[in-house]
Amino acid sequence: MPTDLAVRIGKNISALRKSRKVTQAALAEAVGIDTVSLSRIETGKSNTSLLTLDAIAHELKAPLTALLNGISGKSAALAEDIASTIEPLSEADRLFLLEQLKAWAAKLSVPRRKK
Repeated sequence: MPTDLAVRIGKNISALRKSRKVTQAALAEAVGIDTVSLSRIETGKSNTSLLTLDAIAHELKAPLTALLNGISGKSAALAEDIASTIEPLSEADRLFLLEQLKAWAAKLSVPRRKK
């Protein structure tokens, strides 16, 4: 019987894999498991080792925490993309962009009136 944790991890793997446009077959081969095993992991029907989860995260170019936490794989992939984009910038520039992002998020989250 799937556990909530196994289902959450599986959904995160599936969403991240799809956002990276990687097939189950390609990911399974890269990690060294069969496609059926990966499918069972993604559906939460099978638990896997931490080593396999680490290998999956590595192949998907994501932090292991992206597979474990409660945010969706899509959000994790987006956060990773943002992080890698701003990594070369200075600390001051990264903080500036963070403040800009927060301001834009606040502005865009306010419901707009239809004209």
